[in-house]
Amino acid sequence: MADNSAGEKTEKPTPRRLQKSREEGKVAKSQELNSAFTLMGSFLLLYILFKNIISNMEERMIYFLSFDTIPAISIDNSVSMVLDIFLNIVKMVGPVMLASAVMGVVISFIQVGAMFSTKSIQPKLSNINPLSGMKRLVSLKSLIELAKSMAKAGVIAYLAYGEIKKHWSELITMTGGGVDPSLLLIGNLIFRIAIKIIIFLVLLGVLDYIYQRWEYMKNLKMSKHEVKQERKEYEGDPLIKSKRKEKQRELSLNRMMTAMKDADVVITNPTHIAVALKYKIDEMEAPLLIAKGEGFIAQKIKERAKELGIEIIENKPLARSLNKTTEIGEKIPIDLYQAVAEILAFIYQKKH
Repeated sequence: MADNSAGEKTEKPTPRRLQKSREEGKVAKSQELNSAFTLMGSFLLLYILFKNIISNMEERMIYFLSFDTIPAISIDNSVSMVLDIFLNIVKMVGPVMLASAVMGVVISFIQVGAMFSTKSIQPKLSNINPLSGMKRLVSLKSLIELAKSMAKAGVIAYLAYGEIKKHWSELITMTGGGVDPSLLLIGNLIFRIAIKIIIFLVLLGVLDYIYQRWEYMKNLKMSKHEVKQERKEYEGDPLIKSKRKEKQRELSLNRMMTAMKDADVVITNPTHIAVALKYKIDEMEAPLLIAKGEGFIAQKIKERAKELGIEIIENKPLARSLNKTTEIGEKIPIDLYQAVAEILAFIYQKKH
């Protein structure tokens, strides 16, 4: 039971795990949402440029179907004619394709932000393995995707059928009204169908993004053991960390013990706190705290003071105040000048 609970993925992914996944190119992203907004951008620009495109097409058709203006086809002018046709097609379709590409980039940026990773496009042997490919084709996920695509196609077909059925009588009688009214009717019908399909695809894309986000976070969930291992890798082994801190404390204590040779007095609590002060009348504006500590360190300071013959004075309030307000290497606060001065004066008198 302990092994099962340790391996069960119940913890949310850590920021480091999310960052690592992002570096590998794995993010929560909905292709449905990309497709929907790409289609929307393309269609809106197509709708805006529709009249210009039709007009351009009419001009080119009149030009090529007119025997008076079209030159005789020869090897010399065939290349220029093909190039002219190609440039006209690019002129009509290019802005729509550009709008589609820009919308795709914008929606991708909104979903995943700025990201560049080469790991997702690196070739893998498993991708060209026929057996792995067959397994992906018949997997449960591929069947679910197939069912989603068929359902989506069914809904789109139903939306288009409903709109065509609503205007069926107008479509039957439009041939008697001329080319322009017929084009206008067909254009408006396509616009209404496209709007309904785009709204459906955007809603589907939002739902798909929510699902993709949920599945992404679920797949990245971690067990308690994995969280501990990651923390250990990131912060270091707790045992090594503890030994490092112990070594740092030892070095700090050694520095304090060395600096105490210059101390003039040690003020104590008397048992829990010890503070060592240094003061040179001709060189310093105020006494300097050169060592302090509580418990074991306080005991070491007092032992060192006895070894060096430094005066030890018991003053509980002053010892607590100095320990709380002053760090090693700092001058004592102004409000403690009087109390420290009295102690130093007592020591100077004692030493004549």
